[in-house]
Amino acid sequence: MEKISTFGDRLRLMLNEKGLSQADFCRLSDLDRSKVSKYLRGLKHPKIDTIRRCAAVLYVNPDWLEGYNVEKDPQPVALSPLENDLILCFRSCDAAEKYAILEFVKNRGAQ
Repeated sequence: MEKISTFGDRLRLMLNEKGLSQADFCRLSDLDRSKVSKYLRGLKHPKIDTIRRCAAVLYVNPDWLEGYNVEKDPQPVALSPLENDLILCFRSCDAAEKYAILEFVKNRGAQ
């Protein structure tokens, strides 16, 4: 695989394409804002697990996000009917509702 871009450039491209602010992306990915800022400026390169987390949030191929000359779209994953229903419901929510759902799911084990 040939690298043709940087992680920071691809991350910035996807944030713009998805209409996400840096703060929104940090909340969705549960990443520290200062680290994301360093990634965007090319001052720091993320670990592979961070790249995968970012790719999952942005729904792109992790290798593409890292800058390689590969397909942008992630490999399809077979979902159950329940997972499909959940995704469709989630996509119909506005940003505030999505953040509320995300916080609920993240904190479900804390009770």
